Amino acid sequence: MNILESLIGYEESKSYLEKGLEYLHEVNPLFKDYPLAKRYTDILTALQEPHVEWSTPNNVIYEHQTLRLRHFPNKKDTKAKRPVLILPPQAGHHSVLADYSPSQSLVRVFHRYGYDVYVTEWLSATLEYRNLGIDDYIRLTDEAVDIIRERTDIFKIHIVGQCQGGWQATLYTSLFPDKISTLVSAAAPIDVKAAPSQIIDMAQMPMPIFEFLVATGNGLMQGKYMVSGFKSMQPEEHYIKKFSNLWNMIKNEDEEGLKRFILFENWYECVHNLPGRFYLDAIKNIFKANNFTKPGSFKLDGRAVDFRNITCPVILMAGKKDHITPPPQQFALKNLVGTAPHDVVEILTEGGHIGTLMGTESLREDWTRVNEVLKLAN
Repeated sequence: MNILESLIGYEESKSYLEKGLEYLHEVNPLFKDYPLAKRYTDILTALQEPHVEWSTPNNVIYEHQTLRLRHFPNKKDTKAKRPVLILPPQAGHHSVLADYSPSQSLVRVFHRYGYDVYVTEWLSATLEYRNLGIDDYIRLTDEAVDIIRERTDIFKIHIVGQCQGGWQATLYTSLFPDKISTLVSAAAPIDVKAAPSQIIDMAQMPMPIFEFLVATGNGLMQGKYMVSGFKSMQPEEHYIKKFSNLWNMIKNEDEEGLKRFILFENWYECVHNLPGRFYLDAIKNIFKANNFTKPGSFKLDGRAVDFRNITCPVILMAGKKDHITPPPQQFALKNLVGTAPHDVVEILTEGGHIGTLMGTESLREDWTRVNEVLKLAN
């Protein structure tokens, strides 16, 4: 019981409150939207501390430096299948992209086809690991691959790379071809001059600018800078439409839409830092020098990088509407590998960058095609 009720009784206090609300509506027509506005601000306030969760049961089986290797046990009999290792991108976002939700999970797509699935969760870099470079991430990838080979007693595995993870998987396969049965690369920038894109234009800024950004993080490339860069390519979407869409979903009581909005924003805003050396290595060798297209032009641990060493089946996937990695940048890999043309499969999705990697339609249609091709490699 509140003070007003104790003084004049429940019914009279209720009448006073109703008249008070009527008065507020008269003097301020917007007051009726107060509950909506409160929910709007509550949602945005909660998103100031984003968090993510894996949607499929899994176990951490190995951890070293910035690598955490997760195993997603498959309830089906997987003895006849080669294991699958998924490399999510390291571009400022969390690795849960590979297992985003029960209805949008690349892990679950492979599970449906009977595969034993592993995912490299790349941890946000701390100052201790600011000097890790691309060579170190290839080493960590090799550690993950060897753990899987030892656990399964299978000599060659399938490796799947998403976006940045695609070029990392390709690099790895070129250096350790005897450990990979099939390479799958989705929306990865391989030949950055094959088609124009905003991100490549931005990468042409003088190198000292990128070095300065790393210096502001004491040797780390802060994830907030990378995510801000992505947002700047679609400013209206991220700084205007996002907020109007949220208001309209609240106003229209679109609870399913709100769940999707909150889930996506928690993932998108859960930023991760990269080791500064890794970031600068990528800017210099990939986005500026386009060295993937020049066999032997750079080395990792003293070994020349040459995609012609890749002779296993290769599956390439790109999104028709991808503004970050246009399809020609990914599909150019077919002309750089040593794999026979009939063993290279190209899949063009109807989606954009994120849609290609985790969109419902892409997972249902295009990643299903990937699994059908992998059947032949088992």
